[in-house]
Amino acid sequence: MLEMLRRQTQTRRRAVRSTTSHACGLYPAVGAASIDPRGVIIGREAYSGKAYIYDPFVLYNPQARVRLASGHALILGKSGYGKSALEKTYVLRQLRFKDRNFAILDAQGEDGAGEWDGIARQLGITPIRLVYGAGDGGEGVRINPLDGRIPAEHQFKVLVSMMEILTGTLTSQTKFALAEAHKTATAAARAQQRVAILSDVLDALTAPQSTLLGQQPVTPEELTEWGQPAALALDSLCNPSRDLAGMFDGPTTEGIDLDARLIIFDLTKLPREGEAMPLLMAVIGPWLRFGWIKPDDRIKRTLIVEEAWHILSHRPVARLFEELVRYGRRLGLSFWAVLHHLGDLLLEQAPEAAAILKLTATRVLYHMDRDEAETTADYLGLPDWARKALADGSNVCAPGRAIWQVGSRINLVEHIRTKLEIRLTDTNRRMSEGPRESADRHGHASAPIIPLHKGAAA
Repeated sequence: MLEMLRRQTQTRRRAVRSTTSHACGLYPAVGAASIDPRGVIIGREAYSGKAYIYDPFVLYNPQARVRLASGHALILGKSGYGKSALEKTYVLRQLRFKDRNFAILDAQGEDGAGEWDGIARQLGITPIRLVYGAGDGGEGVRINPLDGRIPAEHQFKVLVSMMEILTGTLTSQTKFALAEAHKTATAAARAQQRVAILSDVLDALTAPQSTLLGQQPVTPEELTEWGQPAALALDSLCNPSRDLAGMFDGPTTEGIDLDARLIIFDLTKLPREGEAMPLLMAVIGPWLRFGWIKPDDRIKRTLIVEEAWHILSHRPVARLFEELVRYGRRLGLSFWAVLHHLGDLLLEQAPEAAAILKLTATRVLYHMDRDEAETTADYLGLPDWARKALADGSNVCAPGRAIWQVGSRINLVEHIRTKLEIRLTDTNRRMSEGPRESADRHGHASAPIIPLHKGAAA
């Protein structure tokens, strides 16, 4: 019997050498490394089954397992695959932390209300509805580009961006005339103990006073001629008979609570095409930066912009948001840009838009058509398996599944929602039949929604 036993050296197996990439493929159950256990749960990593937890503010900390360079995120993919559901459940779960505040630019919806309307009602807040031509007594609100919360030098940047959206690039002479008019309008309003409005700038542009360009005298006639393009653009915003009148000419509507934990701007009544949306983006970005963000507090803020191509496809708007995004670390801001695809953006001709995308350290990619998947994978430097997965909308990147690129880590993540979250985030009810609760095939329990106090309502 003892002769049948073999020594350890006789039974030792030869070691098999392999790369980590091959090992992950051979043993997918141990192939997904964890990011950090702190934050909110998104769902599970599809191949390992591990819980997938994410918080950009936690991951920005130097002690995090995966150190992110910024808290900004890019969300891409076709409609119907889970982008909106991800945004909404992320916000609902993060609101349980007392030091998290959110502002949402809700650009999609139905029946005259945005997609976030159901969540707003559930939480007891009122969305801020933005419409053109509302005026005093209308249903919408007004945001003044010359609001006192925006510093004077940034007010001028906003004015230039708005004029360029309407007329194209301004000449140096037009910018000089606009700067003088802005200075005159601000001084006159201050003397009357009120806030300057766009009509004041238009009046100063069309009835200027003599000034100096260095030591060179500039006559009122010259200033009138130089400022004519800006004056025509301002007339389209101030003249009640113009299509764009009603939103920007006048003091900011009272009662907008910028200290609320969740602020929803309902943009669904603004036209998708034309200058309306980019004009609003040009104003609301700086307005939120200086009125909503308070660098001296400990609140972490997240700004989610749906239909973000209105920012990225207009250079004047992208310039303003690039500055906001670039200083996000200092401001405690996480910026989320939500898009359908990158193909329509001529990034080589828009350095500001390209810079914003480069500043995102988190990319969440849902199913795309094959050509778009190739373009996106090339731009973001994705591996071959992720490139193939994006184009497979039936299996790998089926609805609710997305490629998460967080820093250097890339995972396939399945988003998990409770019954109540499914009901609140459902954007397909018009096309669906049967009980909406039936969508939860896993039978997940419903988590409670905690209404925000009245004092925190927007």
